[in-house]
Amino acid sequence: MADIQAINNKIHSNIKIKHNPALAQSANRHFVPLVVQEFAAASQDFPIVFIKDSETGQFRAIALLGLKPEENLFVSEDSWLATYKPQSLSLYPFLFSQQEGSDQGVLCFDVESDLVNEEEGDALFDSDGKQSTWLNNKAESVVKFIENNYATQGFIKMLIERDLLTAQTLNLKLENEQEYALNGLYTINEKALNELSDEQFSILRTSGALKAIYASLLSMQCIHNLASKKLAK
Repeated sequence: MADIQAINNKIHSNIKIKHNPALAQSANRHFVPLVVQEFAAASQDFPIVFIKDSETGQFRAIALLGLKPEENLFVSEDSWLATYKPQSLSLYPFLFSQQEGSDQGVLCFDVESDLVNEEEGDALFDSDGKQSTWLNNKAESVVKFIENNYATQGFIKMLIERDLLTAQTLNLKLENEQEYALNGLYTINEKALNELSDEQFSILRTSGALKAIYASLLSMQCIHNLASKKLAK
């Protein structure tokens, strides 16, 4: 179980974080969240789709990592089997705790993570008790990821306002006759995109949204990538 603690130079002065080339913490995850700034790079490896929270109705952008729950086809014992590493995985075990209604927050980490130790890896603090350059860089990346999450929600809002998200069930039949149906997913509605007025299309273009939209559409070819990896397992 995770134990999230605010980073403190008194309590955590000797802590180091092991390198994590395989992103092993994601072994049982079949999808991970993405921010819109990642779409272009992530589309080379993963199908980029959207899911809807049944309680809040909020949509999230995700990268599919497997064909069924708790299956990650990109994890191996010592390496990550894709060109791109999603930011939400690369930032682990760090996160930013922010009080509701406040723009202030504190950098935290999961002290129960297998990456946390006192023998090897990157130190959180230097010998003077100051945050290490490595930790400062990591903190900046975490804050940037949160900012990009807000931008991603704005992007999704633009899609919803223009009816550009559509429910989609992805049906796959592998060579060994196994069949998979991926439900609860939403994809970009290409037909609705092409039917937008010139004015609405121009708004998407000037906002920079088109790059992410087309990246998501092109990424659907990566479904075959998942199927190939599944057969190779």
